[in-house]
Amino acid sequence: MRLRMLTCVAAALPLAAAHAIEAPKQQTDASAAAPVPQATVTPTDEAAFYVRLQRVTHWRQLRDLNVPQAVIDDLARGAVDRAVATLSEAAAQGQEEANIALVRVQHWCSRIGATPPRDLRQQIDQLASVLPPERVARAAGVLQAEAAFSEGAARSCRNARFDYEAIEDRLRDAADLGKPASATELARFVRDPRKRDALLEKAAKQQYAPAMYALATRRVIEVQRGERTSDIASIRSYLKHAGRTMPQAKVDLANCMALGCDGHPADSSSAQAFGIDAARDGEPSAFLSMVRMPWGRRMPRAQLLAWQYFGDRLNEAGCMGDAYIAHARSFAQAITLLTRDADEQVIAQAREQAERLWAQNARRAMREQGCGEPEP
Repeated sequence: MRLRMLTCVAAALPLAAAHAIEAPKQQTDASAAAPVPQATVTPTDEAAFYVRLQRVTHWRQLRDLNVPQAVIDDLARGAVDRAVATLSEAAAQGQEEANIALVRVQHWCSRIGATPPRDLRQQIDQLASVLPPERVARAAGVLQAEAAFSEGAARSCRNARFDYEAIEDRLRDAADLGKPASATELARFVRDPRKRDALLEKAAKQQYAPAMYALATRRVIEVQRGERTSDIASIRSYLKHAGRTMPQAKVDLANCMALGCDGHPADSSSAQAFGIDAARDGEPSAFLSMVRMPWGRRMPRAQLLAWQYFGDRLNEAGCMGDAYIAHARSFAQAITLLTRDADEQVIAQAREQAERLWAQNARRAMREQGCGEPEP
């Protein structure tokens, strides 16, 4: 069926298209390849916490679509077949956003089904060498909960009744009618660059933020590959517009401005305002970028460390979704780097600043990331 074929096309597309303006990769230390000593860890029960992580993940995945909270809750619990039934009924009645949600859920199911089982013991042992001791048991519990969830969700995905042809027909029909959300979604699966850009440009003219973001990231990639020299100023314009509703676009704008990716001179000072604003939104990529990119390295060490403490606290609250482990590792490494050889006064200042950042921004960040309200 055609949508199954589109799934294969989507899987073949480079992941860089989603995050085109990223911080440079860290160099791997030679010691990272050394054998990891086995650690004795007793995982805590994180089943309920993992449901929260999944809820945030699906909320972020569907944040631009008006879907019932019950659907997100079903997906978070791994009841994919029930979520698909709800969305299918709504899509058959003409609800465009429900049909787009079906496309995304189907692709999520494809990823879940294609993920091989991993050696939990080995993963847990590796965590013990990276995370602070007080975090390892929880992280191990998350790994266990993830394994159980993935097994159940994959089974539920197989039981879900996706009407692939109907989903694709509705998507194409809506795109043909000029509906920007469907046109932008369809563009992800179109091989022909001219047809893909035509769909996105038509949607962008309607001020549809995801289309603007997609166009900007595509053009950045083309500039990096030497495939585009014209209209590169549109990159900054599209990212600014998209950043009004998409925190990830703010990060990419900051990184673009800091590197001069759109033909303008590099301007780390101006870029910093957009990067910090994304961090206030709780955007996960903002915290990694500020450690690695010029706009973040302009900060005093105490301020930069304070933002890492803030981001780490958000992650521990479940606000970065099912990438919890990856972010826990990143924050642990960044905090270790920034506190190494740091004066105790600097660390104390950072902790004080982090408390102020939390008081000022936690509510906003948790709202933007779909993870509820901060604890009193």
